[in-house]
Amino acid sequence: MKPALSVIDLIPNIHRTPALAMLRRAVLDGRPLSTRLSADDKELAFLDAHVAMTSPVGAKVLKALYTGGHLRLKKPAQKSLPALDAYIATEAAFRTEVARIIASEDAKRDRLAEIIANPDCADESELNPWLIDRVISAHLGHGATGAMLIAGLTCERAERLSASPGDSPHRAASDMMCWWFDHAGQRQGDAGPGLADNPEATG
Repeated sequence: MKPALSVIDLIPNIHRTPALAMLRRAVLDGRPLSTRLSADDKELAFLDAHVAMTSPVGAKVLKALYTGGHLRLKKPAQKSLPALDAYIATEAAFRTEVARIIASEDAKRDRLAEIIANPDCADESELNPWLIDRVISAHLGHGATGAMLIAGLTCERAERLSASPGDSPHRAASDMMCWWFDHAGQRQGDAGPGLADNPEATG
């Protein structure tokens, strides 16, 4: 996806802010266009965030608004929009990449579920503080401290030294640290704050 305003700027002589509002409404509500997007395509077409984003799917909606005369222009409309058409032409590649990302995330979730169900099936190369945190939470309880064998190695979770005595037993992941001992007996791990938000954390 690209910032929606940068895609709108591919149309010469356009009033940007009204065009953004029109694009948002067309994608989310299907107005004023008669064609409504599926729920999946709505998610692919437009991201209504702090910086609005749109994809080639949304760019097609934008062009339909343009050719239908729904956008405010400073000058008469042009017959062709080569820059916008070039972005729209990347739709197939965009959908392929989205499908790849979704498949990758699904595979990660499936593998995590497999390891949680059977910690012995993990490989040492998969160990990281985030994984240890998830496995220990599943087996010992959220916020619990203790040790488990994961991938045949001793893995531990403990409170950070900075945590205040008497803190709630429902501790956040950032209040905990996780580590393991490799086959050479070396300690690995000890994630920093934000552990639960960083599945790529490594020792």
